[in-house]
Amino acid sequence: MSDQTHPPRVSDLEMLRQVTTALTDRVAATLAEHELTVDQWNVLRSLTVSGPQSMSDLVERTRITGPTLSRVVDKLAERALVYRNVDAGDRRRVLVHAADRGHKLVTQIAPLIDEVERHGLASLSASEVSTLRTLLARVASA
Repeated sequence: MSDQTHPPRVSDLEMLRQVTTALTDRVAATLAEHELTVDQWNVLRSLTVSGPQSMSDLVERTRITGPTLSRVVDKLAERALVYRNVDAGDRRRVLVHAADRGHKLVTQIAPLIDEVERHGLASLSASEVSTLRTLLARVASA
């Protein structure tokens, strides 16, 4: 009997990376039409959903490194989508706020991003999508 060589199993991490890359590429293409990057979108969305945040809060929420986040916020500020001001409660902290233009842009783009997500998960039933979200949230918080 000859030994059959089986290709190595694709790891769970590799499958997650493949799915993430495919969805992120689709989101990036949609955002490019509005001259935004995925990182810029994540910051702008975080600010519109959660309100003004310090840079350290944004690092934690978006998982963007400090130096990259500074460049992202600078670019958004150049486009008048966000602005910075000193935290009234702690004058040593600077808070980043979504400007009205930023809020309007998120309102305009969010349905497009939601559609990209729906399309990317179209092979799953509503119940499966719900289960996937539950499982991903569990893994993310571990």
